[in-house]
Amino acid sequence: MAHEVTVLYDNESLDESVTPDWGFAALIITGHGDRVLFDTGANGAILERNAAALGVNLGDVSHVVISHWHWDHTGGLAAVLRHAPNATYHLPPGVGGMPADVATEEVGSQPVRIVDGVYSTGVLDGAEQALVLMTTTGSFLVTGCAHPGVEALLEAAATVAPPVGVLGGFHGFSRLERLEGLSRIYPCHCTQRTKDILKMYPDTASRCGAGFRLSLPST
Repeated sequence: MAHEVTVLYDNESLDESVTPDWGFAALIITGHGDRVLFDTGANGAILERNAAALGVNLGDVSHVVISHWHWDHTGGLAAVLRHAPNATYHLPPGVGGMPADVATEEVGSQPVRIVDGVYSTGVLDGAEQALVLMTTTGSFLVTGCAHPGVEALLEAAATVAPPVGVLGGFHGFSRLERLEGLSRIYPCHCTQRTKDILKMYPDTASRCGAGFRLSLPST
């Protein structure tokens, strides 16, 4: 079994069939077959086009996790609600307005199971959560913007299982030595020191972008 991760939305594109745009969204198809959408990008029409180009049916999504309420992670939420009204939406606190007939769960400050093999780190600093994917070698962290800090999110992931990799936005993260020991590093979206990370970890770090696909052996 394996978790299949597909980046649907990012500032850069690694596939000429998809459109790059400022924002982030990733689909995780778990080893058990659940489809978890993490964030929705900035523009619903771009998200829909990219998903179609990559062979992703947004109507098959069973769970949607919003990392935080910034526009570049929630701009496609209305489009996702149209495609997946029966999904469960796992949300950080702070913003209402979800349709009354949609299943929502507000995530607290502690790690919580989303589906088998996938956890939320819990909401750090009252604002942002990340995903933790359970693999055969440890946990793999998927971040939105990492405003609370990559270190803090890795520490939260470690309460579930020792982290072995990370993908997503790292924002202004500068303590790059903290990535030592991770076997897979994929800086995406708002990461300000992508070139430094790729140079410092040539054997374990790779570029990220819309169209990027990753397979992780799952438990």
